[in-house]
Amino acid sequence: MYGTLNTFDTLAASQQTIAAFGEDRAFAAINAALAAHNEIMNDLTGAGGLIERTTDRQRRYGGGDTMAMDEVDEFGRGDAQKIAAGATVGFPLRLFDISVQWTRKFIQNGTPAELAIQFTAATDAHRKRITREIKKALFTPTNNTAYVDRLIDNVTLAIRALVNGDGQPIPPGPNGESFDASTHTHYLATATLTAASITSLLETVREHYATGSQFLYINRAQEAAVRAMTTNFVAYIDARITPGSAVTTAGGSLDQTNLYNRAIGLFDGAEVWVKPWVPANYMVTWINTVAPLVLRERSAGSGSLVLAAEDEAYPLRCRTLESEFGIGVWNRTGAAVLKTDNAAYSPPVITD
Repeated sequence: MYGTLNTFDTLAASQQTIAAFGEDRAFAAINAALAAHNEIMNDLTGAGGLIERTTDRQRRYGGGDTMAMDEVDEFGRGDAQKIAAGATVGFPLRLFDISVQWTRKFIQNGTPAELAIQFTAATDAHRKRITREIKKALFTPTNNTAYVDRLIDNVTLAIRALVNGDGQPIPPGPNGESFDASTHTHYLATATLTAASITSLLETVREHYATGSQFLYINRAQEAAVRAMTTNFVAYIDARITPGSAVTTAGGSLDQTNLYNRAIGLFDGAEVWVKPWVPANYMVTWINTVAPLVLRERSAGSGSLVLAAEDEAYPLRCRTLESEFGIGVWNRTGAAVLKTDNAAYSPPVITD
């Protein structure tokens, strides 16, 4: 699914031992597979505009408050006004690694396919870690203002969630709308999933922007319920089916080959996607005007999975793979989350 097995086919097809196949050939294929994996992960984290890759560790967000023009006479002068300067938003940086270890006897007895399996599991672990950090950033409703940037210089950064009523400045809406920073939140909840609750979720983000494409991400367990809301939802049609001339359909084609990661239609103008990483009983909406999340790297590309160390101490050998990155919220109004099975919001338990 992720492209790495195409490269590992060279190893998987061999019935020789690793020693007979050649260690250099085996690890050349593994290194090529790592490069392919990183290209795919770079595409996934940058595709569509949900995540921006950056080396910034903090930015200023918010401000841009509204002013009011005073009416004066020919001798008058309006009162001086000022706007909020915004609040600092920080982004975490964390170090993750995984080691693959074997003995010299394994090289003599094991097959290249067995070695490939170990490195396939390592690349899958990297993908799952990135997915986990995305979920933590999106679904956690609280700020971490005491995060210590210990991998750099121990400076304390304010890692913030989506807008959560914390009193920090919120940019005005496209028509000058103002938002109460002490109560406005993008973490919503409903005891029963209804079309009105989804519309409210969409509007929570939409009211902040004049342009942009909006997306609604759901878990596959909610697909049937969303499809049943025919007043608001218009489905994409399987390309193998020709709908009747009087049937209203969305102008898109339903992907029949990927059940867990596909667009299924439109809900009040937002494109609905089934996503494998969205927890059951949660929905996420976002607008691609400005990326809601950033993936912070120490330097460009350091968030990729790279070989960090090789260690040989007979009879053991080890390779350690490393990825240094962190994911945090940048555009605090650019996304919103809905919990669909409780009247009060609480974050999901994130284990993978």
